[in-house]
Amino acid sequence: MKLKEYIDIRLKEINSEIDNIFEESNIELENQFLEMMKYPLDAGGKRIRPILTLLACEFFSEDYKKAIIPAISLELIHTYSLVHDDLPSMDNDDFRRGKHTTHIKYGEANAILVGDALLTTAFQILTKSSINNDSLRKVLYEISYASGYQGMVMGQMLDLYFENKQLDFEMLKNIHSKKTAAMIRAAIRVGALCSEQSSINIENITKYGEYIGLAFQIQDDILDVISDKDTLGKTAGKDQNVGKLTYVKQFGLEEAKNKANDAIEKAIKSLDNYQNSNAKSILIELAKYIVERQN
Repeated sequence: MKLKEYIDIRLKEINSEIDNIFEESNIELENQFLEMMKYPLDAGGKRIRPILTLLACEFFSEDYKKAIIPAISLELIHTYSLVHDDLPSMDNDDFRRGKHTTHIKYGEANAILVGDALLTTAFQILTKSSINNDSLRKVLYEISYASGYQGMVMGQMLDLYFENKQLDFEMLKNIHSKKTAAMIRAAIRVGALCSEQSSINIENITKYGEYIGLAFQIQDDILDVISDKDTLGKTAGKDQNVGKLTYVKQFGLEEAKNKANDAIEKAIKSLDNYQNSNAKSILIELAKYIVERQN
């Protein structure tokens, strides 16, 4: 099975599971809020994080479906982060995934509440996971660590703080490792944990997640410079406009591309000690796609 076919199949499963999350109310106003919650989720997106989770589980176990709930949890958290990231007090963007952002569609206060609800629902649905209690405890730790003050939230705070300020390369790497790479790394680790793998196997495949997470953010930096709103589905050129230090600004466009490709080569190399399988082939294809994508 090739990457596109794999993604198409898993996307149907992921989207079907997302549709089943929300329970309609007999109160119309509550149903209206459910529609607001569904709005940023229904915008689509690549679903890279949940696909990585399912793929990492399948890499070690045939029963990848036991990772579906944790995978959806990660997607809800990622979507909440985008809703909040687009707010006027943060990145102040009017478009996301080719549609008006949630605060433009429903108002700023409702967008804040939508993000809050998506975040808390992400942890609520984990109680329905079919993995054993020990694995679930570890999954809860991974997701909360990656999405909280030691991961994504801290990355967002640092990213905002250093706008139009002097920033050295070490801090840039720190911000990237938290803001973007932490959740991609978590997606890989959560999938491996759902397969109930040994600690050493999980640590080995973690390297893959760390490298593709870095490459993903570098590619985002590149696309912000070379792409346009219609292709990206969001405003292009914002990093430069607000004075953010990015890999492109630090090294130039060509060297940034080299660093992204180098990270992908290391990600693929980290899989060398694992036996060949369909899941391994798709992980390799997915790593290459990270630096080939245009949005």
